Parts: sequence; C-alpha cells; structure tokens
Amino acid sequence: MRPESGPDFVCIGMQKAGTGWLFDQVQHHPAFWMPPVKELNYLLENPSRLRNVEQRLRALRDPNKKGRNRARDDRDLAFLEEARACRGEPRDMARYASLFRFKHDLLSGDITPAYSELEDDVVAELAQALPETRVMLIVRDPVSRACSHISEFHRNAKFDARLLDDPAGLRDFLETSPKISRRSFPSEIVRRWTKSLSPTQFRHFFFDEISDQPEKARREILQFIGADPDKKSGEFEAGYNRKANFAKLEFTPAAMSVIIDHFRNELRACAALFGSYAKGWAEKYGV
Repeated sequence: MRPESGPDFVCIGMQKAGTGWLFDQVQHHPAFWMPPVKELNYLLENPSRLRNVEQRLRALRDPNKKGRNRARDDRDLAFLEEARACRGEPRDMARYASLFRFKHDLLSGDITPAYSELEDDVVAELAQALPETRVMLIVRDPVSRACSHISEFHRNAKFDARLLDDPAGLRDFLETSPKISRRSFPSEIVRRWTKSLSPTQFRHFFFDEISDQPEKARREILQFIGADPDKKSGEFEAGYNRKANFAKLEFTPAAMSVIIDHFRNELRACAALFGSYAKGWAEKYGV
C-alpha cells in the first residue's frame, strides 16, 4: 500500500553507490514527481539547515539554468519555498511528510545518502510516522566505495594524493574522515535501520547489479517502489551514468593494501549478511 501523504520511498544511500543514477531514473519516469533537489537532508539536522534547498531555489529562479536536464514544473518552486520555510525549525515528521503533497497522484521520494547516518531514535520516529514508506539502501563494496569517495575528495581539493604513498597518513585519513567512517559500513547501516523497519518496508540493492545488469536493477527497484518498470525514464537508458567520465585516482598497491585492511572485518560481515555479490568482495580482496 502506498502512503497517501509523505514520500513513497526514501533512499538512504550508500553515497557513491548509484543514488545519482536512481535520481535520474525516477525523476524522468512518468509515474513520478520528484522534489527538484536531490539530497533534501531534512531529517539529517535538527534544526534543519536545508542548504541544498536554498541553492536549488536560486538556480530555479535563474532562467538560464535547468538542473539535471529536468524541465521546470510549477510545483518545484512551491516545494522549494515551503521547504525553505522549514530552515531553522525543529525536525517534524508531519511537516516533512506534508512537503510531498505536491506529488498529487504520482509517486515521489527522498534520495539522501547521508540518512545512512541517522541515529536510532530518528529511524524509529520515521518508521512510526511513515509506516507505508519504502526504504532502500544501495550497497556497494566498501573498498571500491571508499576509493570512489577519495577520488571525489581529490577532485574537490579535499584529499592530498601524496597520502597514497604514506600508509600511516592514509590509515589516519580513513579512520578520521566522517564521510568515510560513517558511510562505508553497510552491514552496520542495515542492522541499525532494520531494528525499526519491517522486512517489507526495507530492502537493499547492489551497486554491482546497477553496473553489471542495469535493466534488471532498474526493474527490481521500480517494482519495490510501486512503479511500472516497463515505462521508460524519458531518454535516460537504464545504463546511463552521468559520472562515467569523472577523473579517478590511481591507487598504488600499498594504498590498496591499507584500504583493504581497514575494511577487512566489514568485508567479512557483508559476505555473511548479504551473500550474493558481497561474497565476491571478500574473495576479490583475499579476506
């Protein structure tokens, strides 16, 4: 049963695991009206700061900009203005749910990878307030996910590539970077979220399948949300990846050894919890 109000689904990550791909697939699908900002972040902070909303609102008002190849919709501006009014206010699940009334009779959702960090009490509050909302996690091999995230840090001048030749320095970076330490352990994320959500409300999917069998992954995700997978997402094919040509760091064998060692226990935990592709991760890295 789909919720009459509130988001039909919430994707809680993982970051660098295909959430941008998912946003493209659903925002251009005829069954959906999606908020005009990926990573709403409403549930992340209390009170909410909603910096992405403010940035998107400025861009939407600029006639020369069109975010993520999306045609403007009158509801976009109304959603953003109402969301901006939540800035500085305490977290309120009813108010959060009301933002999604702009979907009317279509499906809608919130794709915010940082929600993977939410504390148990917030997860429990969400589960109680929105019992019909589906929650999904896209799981990625923590070693390759961390490498992808480090590459993004480097593109944004937030990572010194010399650390790749400094095992102690790289190890310290992995242990102290919040976005690495809090978002790279899918087994912990799943255990925390499934404490409050029912088995029918929560499901994980594999980034590997999005990469290897995008049509199959798209079909399974859309079916979970409640959309027709046979309808196309505009001109976006299932295998479309807008980040495919982003520059990536070359990781030395010594750097890979440090990263693999950092995630050794997590790779084993994923193999035991998820099976399937996750067993291959442990085998690939020899753990």
